[in-house]
Amino acid sequence: MEAIEVLTRDILPDLQPVRRPSAERYKKPAAVLDLERLATIKAKEKKLCPALAKRIFRDDNAAGLTKCIVKYIELRGGFATRINNQGTFNRKLGRFIPSTSKKGLPDVQALVNGVFLAIEVKIKRDSQSEHQKKIESEIISRGGHYFVARDFST
Repeated sequence: MEAIEVLTRDILPDLQPVRRPSAERYKKPAAVLDLERLATIKAKEKKLCPALAKRIFRDDNAAGLTKCIVKYIELRGGFATRINNQGTFNRKLGRFIPSTSKKGLPDVQALVNGVFLAIEVKIKRDSQSEHQKKIESEIISRGGHYFVARDFST
């Protein structure tokens, strides 16, 4: 016991635990809080159990932002769906199988009041690929609307 006291007092007196700088804590924007309130009200109208009715959303990652966009369009009476055009890994074959869908399709496709919307979700410094830019021009040239969403507020 005495050796430990000597070690901590004399040999390691200034040793401090190493702490990583913490990342800035996520704060939900007002638009996401409004979406949560709207979704919770709609869920309660469907007579769901009150404990299960609360809806929680985030827009600080691509999956969360996509979920916010799809849910908002649905709550406003439109049709929206997430498009998954990612390939899959086949364990039997031991290799990656690419998707058969067209390259560059937007993450969300929606129909609101007869208007086609294509929404590409990009977080932080992510940018559109050449395939996505080509799809954007095709959609716009045919009368659709194309948006790049970086957060739920704008």
